[in-house]
Amino acid sequence: MGQLFSTDGIVYRFMTTTGNIILATILWIIGCIPVVTIGTSTAALYYTVVKSVRKDVGYVHSEFWRGYKLNFRKGVLATVLLLAMAVILGTEMWLVLENGVEVSRIWYSLSGLIILLMALTVLYLFPVMSRFDMKLSRLCMLSFVMSIRFWYITLALAAGLAVTVAAQLFLLPMPLVLLTPGLWCYASSYLVERAMKAYMPEPRTQEDQEQPPNWYD
Repeated sequence: MGQLFSTDGIVYRFMTTTGNIILATILWIIGCIPVVTIGTSTAALYYTVVKSVRKDVGYVHSEFWRGYKLNFRKGVLATVLLLAMAVILGTEMWLVLENGVEVSRIWYSLSGLIILLMALTVLYLFPVMSRFDMKLSRLCMLSFVMSIRFWYITLALAAGLAVTVAAQLFLLPMPLVLLTPGLWCYASSYLVERAMKAYMPEPRTQEDQEQPPNWYD
Protein backbone atom coordinates (compact mmCIF):
# COMPACT_ATOMS: atom_id res chain seq x y z
CA MET A 1 0.00 0.00 0.00
CA GLY A 2 2.90 2.31 0.79
CA GLN A 3 4.31 1.84 -2.69
CA LEU A 4 0.93 2.76 -4.18
CA PHE A 5 1.15 6.25 -2.68
CA SER A 6 4.92 6.72 -3.05
CA THR A 7 6.44 9.20 -5.50
CA ASP A 8 6.79 6.32 -7.96
CA GLY A 9 3.31 4.96 -7.30
CA ILE A 10 0.40 5.09 -9.68
CA VAL A 11 -1.68 7.44 -7.49
CA TYR A 12 1.09 10.05 -7.25
CA ARG A 13 1.80 9.86 -10.99
CA PHE A 14 -1.90 10.16 -11.81
CA MET A 15 -2.35 13.21 -9.58
CA THR A 16 0.79 14.84 -10.91
CA THR A 17 -0.21 14.27 -14.53
CA THR A 18 -3.73 15.54 -13.90
CA GLY A 19 -2.43 18.64 -12.12
CA ASN A 20 -0.01 19.39 -14.95
CA ILE A 21 -2.76 18.99 -17.56
CA ILE A 22 -4.99 21.41 -15.63
CA LEU A 23 -2.16 23.93 -15.36
CA ALA A 24 -1.42 23.65 -19.08
CA THR A 25 -5.12 24.13 -19.87
CA ILE A 26 -5.35 27.24 -17.69
CA LEU A 27 -2.30 28.69 -19.45
CA TRP A 28 -3.90 27.83 -22.81
CA ILE A 29 -7.09 29.69 -21.86
CA ILE A 30 -5.07 32.73 -20.77
CA GLY A 31 -3.07 32.60 -24.00
CA CYS A 32 -6.29 32.51 -26.07
CA ILE A 33 -7.78 35.67 -24.53
CA PRO A 34 -6.63 38.03 -27.34
CA VAL A 35 -8.48 35.68 -29.81
CA VAL A 36 -5.88 36.21 -32.56
CA THR A 37 -3.47 34.17 -30.41
CA ILE A 38 -5.67 31.05 -30.31
CA GLY A 39 -3.36 29.26 -32.75
CA THR A 40 -0.25 30.36 -30.87
CA SER A 41 -1.70 29.16 -27.57
CA THR A 42 -2.83 25.85 -29.08
CA ALA A 43 0.65 25.17 -30.49
CA ALA A 44 2.13 25.99 -27.08
CA LEU A 45 -0.37 23.67 -25.37
CA TYR A 46 0.59 20.74 -27.60
CA TYR A 47 4.30 21.50 -27.16
CA THR A 48 3.91 21.59 -23.38
CA VAL A 49 1.69 18.53 -23.02
CA VAL A 50 4.01 16.31 -25.05
CA LYS A 51 7.26 17.66 -23.63
CA SER A 52 6.46 18.33 -19.98
CA VAL A 53 3.47 16.08 -19.24
CA ARG A 54 4.17 13.01 -21.38
CA LYS A 55 7.97 13.14 -21.50
CA ASP A 56 8.47 14.81 -18.10
CA VAL A 57 11.00 17.33 -19.45
CA GLY A 58 11.04 20.82 -17.95
CA TYR A 59 8.26 22.62 -16.11
CA VAL A 60 4.78 23.18 -17.51
CA HIS A 61 4.62 26.96 -17.04
CA SER A 62 8.09 27.68 -18.41
CA GLU A 63 7.74 25.31 -21.39
CA PHE A 64 4.31 26.73 -22.25
CA TRP A 65 5.57 30.30 -22.48
CA ARG A 66 8.64 29.11 -24.34
CA GLY A 67 6.42 27.42 -26.94
CA TYR A 68 4.17 30.49 -26.97
CA LYS A 69 7.06 32.81 -27.82
CA LEU A 70 8.52 30.46 -30.43
CA ASN A 71 5.23 30.20 -32.32
CA PHE A 72 3.78 33.65 -31.66
CA ARG A 73 4.05 35.21 -35.12
CA LYS A 74 3.14 32.14 -37.14
CA GLY A 75 0.33 31.27 -34.74
CA VAL A 76 -1.22 34.74 -34.95
CA LEU A 77 -0.93 34.82 -38.74
CA ALA A 78 -2.47 31.36 -39.07
CA THR A 79 -5.34 32.28 -36.73
CA VAL A 80 -6.13 35.51 -38.60
CA LEU A 81 -6.04 33.78 -41.99
CA LEU A 82 -8.21 30.87 -40.82
CA LEU A 83 -10.78 33.17 -39.23
CA ALA A 84 -10.89 35.36 -42.32
CA MET A 85 -11.35 32.38 -44.64
CA ALA A 86 -14.04 30.89 -42.41
CA VAL A 87 -15.96 34.18 -42.39
CA ILE A 88 -15.66 34.65 -46.15
CA LEU A 89 -16.65 31.09 -47.03
CA GLY A 90 -19.39 30.95 -44.42
CA THR A 91 -20.87 34.23 -45.66
CA GLU A 92 -20.71 33.01 -49.26
CA MET A 93 -22.55 29.80 -48.39
CA TRP A 94 -25.20 31.74 -46.47
CA LEU A 95 -25.76 34.12 -49.40
CA VAL A 96 -26.10 31.21 -51.82
CA LEU A 97 -28.72 29.58 -49.57
CA GLU A 98 -30.59 32.85 -49.17
CA ASN A 99 -30.68 33.60 -52.89
CA GLY A 100 -31.55 30.04 -53.84
CA VAL A 101 -29.82 30.34 -57.19
CA GLU A 102 -29.70 26.96 -58.93
CA VAL A 103 -26.32 27.43 -60.60
CA SER A 104 -24.77 28.53 -57.30
CA ARG A 105 -25.01 25.04 -55.85
CA ILE A 106 -21.62 24.30 -57.38
CA TRP A 107 -20.06 27.19 -55.45
CA TYR A 108 -21.93 26.12 -52.33
CA SER A 109 -20.56 22.58 -52.58
CA LEU A 110 -17.07 23.87 -53.38
CA SER A 111 -17.10 26.18 -50.36
CA GLY A 112 -18.22 23.30 -48.14
CA LEU A 113 -15.41 21.13 -49.47
CA ILE A 114 -12.84 23.86 -48.81
CA ILE A 115 -14.10 24.30 -45.24
CA LEU A 116 -13.89 20.53 -44.68
CA LEU A 117 -10.32 20.36 -45.97
CA MET A 118 -9.38 23.36 -43.84
CA ALA A 119 -10.83 21.69 -40.75
CA LEU A 120 -8.95 18.45 -41.39
CA THR A 121 -5.71 20.37 -41.98
CA VAL A 122 -6.13 22.33 -38.75
CA LEU A 123 -6.21 19.05 -36.81
CA TYR A 124 -2.48 18.78 -37.55
CA LEU A 125 -1.44 22.41 -38.14
CA PHE A 126 -0.72 23.55 -34.60
CA PRO A 127 0.94 20.32 -33.44
CA VAL A 128 3.10 20.49 -36.58
CA MET A 129 3.81 24.16 -35.88
CA SER A 130 5.00 23.25 -32.39
CA ARG A 131 7.47 20.70 -33.77
CA PHE A 132 8.82 21.92 -37.14
CA ASP A 133 10.62 25.17 -37.91
CA MET A 134 9.14 26.06 -41.32
CA LYS A 135 7.36 28.89 -43.05
CA LEU A 136 3.63 28.95 -42.48
CA SER A 137 2.91 27.95 -46.09
CA ARG A 138 5.02 24.80 -45.71
CA LEU A 139 3.45 24.01 -42.34
CA CYS A 140 0.00 24.21 -43.94
CA MET A 141 1.06 22.01 -46.85
CA LEU A 142 2.64 19.42 -44.56
CA SER A 143 -0.46 19.38 -42.35
CA PHE A 144 -2.70 18.91 -45.38
CA VAL A 145 -0.56 16.05 -46.71
CA MET A 146 -0.59 14.37 -43.31
CA SER A 147 -4.38 14.67 -43.08
CA ILE A 148 -4.69 12.79 -46.38
CA ARG A 149 -1.83 10.31 -45.96
CA PHE A 150 -2.91 9.30 -42.46
CA TRP A 151 -6.63 9.44 -43.19
CA TYR A 152 -7.44 6.83 -40.54
CA ILE A 153 -5.75 8.96 -37.87
CA THR A 154 -7.53 12.03 -39.23
CA LEU A 155 -10.91 10.34 -38.92
CA ALA A 156 -10.12 9.23 -35.36
CA LEU A 157 -9.00 12.76 -34.43
CA ALA A 158 -12.08 14.38 -35.97
CA ALA A 159 -14.45 11.93 -34.26
CA GLY A 160 -12.66 12.22 -30.94
CA LEU A 161 -12.66 16.01 -31.02
CA ALA A 162 -16.36 16.12 -31.91
CA VAL A 163 -17.23 13.76 -29.05
CA THR A 164 -15.05 15.72 -26.61
CA VAL A 165 -16.61 19.08 -27.53
CA ALA A 166 -20.15 17.67 -27.40
CA ALA A 167 -19.49 16.01 -24.04
CA GLN A 168 -18.12 19.23 -22.56
CA LEU A 169 -21.04 21.31 -23.88
CA PHE A 170 -23.91 18.97 -23.01
CA LEU A 171 -22.80 16.37 -20.46
CA LEU A 172 -19.81 17.39 -18.36
CA PRO A 173 -19.95 20.05 -15.62
CA MET A 174 -18.55 23.40 -16.74
CA PRO A 175 -15.58 23.42 -14.29
CA LEU A 176 -14.12 20.47 -16.21
CA VAL A 177 -13.34 22.92 -19.01
CA LEU A 178 -10.15 23.44 -17.01
CA LEU A 179 -9.21 19.83 -17.76
CA THR A 180 -10.91 18.81 -21.01
CA PRO A 181 -8.77 20.73 -23.58
CA GLY A 182 -5.49 19.58 -22.08
CA LEU A 183 -6.77 16.03 -21.64
CA TRP A 184 -7.86 15.91 -25.28
CA CYS A 185 -4.44 17.25 -26.31
CA TYR A 186 -2.75 14.57 -24.18
CA ALA A 187 -4.84 11.74 -25.63
CA SER A 188 -4.71 12.94 -29.25
CA SER A 189 -0.93 13.37 -29.12
CA TYR A 190 -0.53 9.58 -29.18
CA LEU A 191 -2.15 9.60 -32.63
CA VAL A 192 -0.58 12.81 -33.93
CA GLU A 193 2.91 11.74 -32.88
CA ARG A 194 2.58 8.58 -34.99
CA ALA A 195 1.91 10.73 -38.04
CA MET A 196 4.62 13.31 -37.32
CA LYS A 197 7.21 10.62 -36.65
CA ALA A 198 7.18 9.81 -40.37
CA TYR A 199 8.59 13.29 -41.05
CA MET A 200 11.15 13.53 -38.28
CA PRO A 201 14.78 13.46 -39.49
CA GLU A 202 16.73 10.27 -38.88
CA PRO A 203 20.34 10.43 -37.55
CA ARG A 204 22.71 10.01 -40.50
CA THR A 205 26.12 9.75 -38.89
CA GLN A 206 27.64 7.84 -36.00
CA GLU A 207 28.24 11.16 -34.26
CA ASP A 208 24.54 12.04 -34.54
CA GLN A 209 23.55 8.67 -33.11
CA GLU A 210 25.78 9.23 -30.08
CA GLN A 211 24.01 12.48 -29.18
CA PRO A 212 21.43 12.42 -26.35
CA PRO A 213 17.93 11.70 -27.68
CA ASN A 214 15.54 14.57 -28.27
CA TRP A 215 12.60 14.93 -25.87
CA TYR A 216 10.18 13.91 -28.60
CA ASP A 217 11.95 10.60 -29.36
